Amino acid sequence: MIRELSILIPCHNDPCLPQVKELQRCASAIDGLQYEIIVSDDASTNQEIIQQNAEIEEIENCRLIRQTSNIGRAANRNALVNEARYEWLLFLDCNIKIPTSDFIKNYLEAAHAEVVNGGVTIEADAQLEKNNLRYQYEKKIGPKHTATMRQQRPYQSFRTTNFIARKEVMLSHPFDETISRYGYEDVLFGKRLHDDGITIQHIDNPVVITHFEANEKYVSKIEEAMHTLHSLRQELDGYSPILSTTKLLDKLKLTSFVKWGFRKTATMMRRKLIGEKPHISWLNPYKLGYYISID
Repeated sequence: MIRELSILIPCHNDPCLPQVKELQRCASAIDGLQYEIIVSDDASTNQEIIQQNAEIEEIENCRLIRQTSNIGRAANRNALVNEARYEWLLFLDCNIKIPTSDFIKNYLEAAHAEVVNGGVTIEADAQLEKNNLRYQYEKKIGPKHTATMRQQRPYQSFRTTNFIARKEVMLSHPFDETISRYGYEDVLFGKRLHDDGITIQHIDNPVVITHFEANEKYVSKIEEAMHTLHSLRQELDGYSPILSTTKLLDKLKLTSFVKWGFRKTATMMRRKLIGEKPHISWLNPYKLGYYISID
């Protein structure tokens, strides 16, 4: 069982205080555990959130690091690795809820591999299910992302939202700071672990996603992610359904036809995705069409 743990939380304009308090409560209740909780604020601009997160420094075994400039998602995570003092690192996104008091203990007892991924879940919310695209997406993929399902494709299923890893693994496999756009940094990380023979174990120890972007913002992030995927298309071959489908369309000589169809229907599809009652069924066709249309 792990006896030393650094809990690392990157953030940018995100309130982390309630999450840190709960993690500290859970960690302090485990006999013999040496731990620290470090939050790295990537140059937030929201003064209300900055003031709230400042209270983290007053909590036992907790630290708040303030980056003086916005260094980006990957660099902020790498900075946390360098700040950590213990052998095992637990990475958590902000804006999540810890569902059980045994959350940390579950990781300490399960860490047989060099990287362990706990997964994510959502709580039932009838209103969000009607009007929030991100919520609909997480609900749709949930049954396909149990630990058993994820373990069938352990590297492709990796998400950075909630995982534990040895510090030496993170130092030798830092997040790629050259990725300037949103998306696919977790897939690329998983792929590089596979290339170097680093084992990933998937367990059912999820955190609860509590923040769901507005539909317009979520679709914009998806579009940005498609540009990221396009720039990484050679390295991520075999790691993305979008890339696999694109290769099939090329083989069947249908790419031009799909691109033409997307340009005719893109505005309509996007409108259905960002509306007050979004249609999740349009999401994958939109992603594929948008990707294929990138020059």
